[in-house]
Amino acid sequence: MTTPAPPIPLQIDYIDPDGTDWNLSDLSMANGYICSGIAGIDGIPVTMQTIPLLDGTAIPTIYNVQPGTIAIALLVSRPAGGGPNDYYALLDKVINAFTCRRNELPAPGQIVIQRPDGTSRSVSVYTTSGLDTPEVGLNDMMVYAFTFQTPDPYWYDDTQQNLVFTLNYASGILPLLPIWLAGGTIIGNATINNPGAATYPTWTITGPGTPTIKNLTTGRQWSLNTAIPAGQIVQIVTKRGQQMAVNQSTGSSIWDQLSYSTISDLWSFVTGVNNINISIPGATAATAVSLAWTNRWRRA
Repeated sequence: MTTPAPPIPLQIDYIDPDGTDWNLSDLSMANGYICSGIAGIDGIPVTMQTIPLLDGTAIPTIYNVQPGTIAIALLVSRPAGGGPNDYYALLDKVINAFTCRRNELPAPGQIVIQRPDGTSRSVSVYTTSGLDTPEVGLNDMMVYAFTFQTPDPYWYDDTQQNLVFTLNYASGILPLLPIWLAGGTIIGNATINNPGAATYPTWTITGPGTPTIKNLTTGRQWSLNTAIPAGQIVQIVTKRGQQMAVNQSTGSSIWDQLSYSTISDLWSFVTGVNNINISIPGATAATAVSLAWTNRWRRA
């Protein structure tokens, strides 16, 4: 009988608002601190609203993800080889690192979880309790119970996904996805599998041409109603709360050139298979399309 491999613990890091990386999983305690417990990383909260009916049942109307909460216990002790002054200096650094305010403005930290396969996911956090009330305080040891709020509760991969659409006969370039030049129109079809939660791509298009971008899986589409001049580059950001359309060559907004029925038509990659189509009337061999997105997840 084969003995199963021992479980590999998650690697936990905290990136403070200044960009300093705090390794919270160093069992040697060489730096004087370690995460001794963590909760709230195994899923995200949701809320649901319904309309009650006379027969005692209800009709769901809203089912949304909500901002979440993460808690950690941080054990802080005198650094190896250090004296009392080193211990108190470390406590000063801890309080500064976990206070999420810089330049008089809210400034998030990040919790980064590394999985056994080496991939990492992170979430932005703001410390909301525990800075002033350590659970245990001794002469050379203290335990802080920090609570963090996550306004965006999704976990994001540490690497960005990129795809470049190229003409299938372009010299020296291996096309990643099929796009063909035919009759002045680039028509591209591709299937993208999204393993995580819905995520929103950023599109970068080099003219000439008038693009229409469709997600055939969801039936959503958006387009530009004005042709992109030859050589000029436009960028369409679809991420919620950051949506914009900019001509990067001129530095001007082209939001008024976007055509869509609702804001949801600036579509996402939904969980699972996404069949997409790109059509660009007026395209030439100089036309190019690329997209970038970051996978996001409902747990660490």
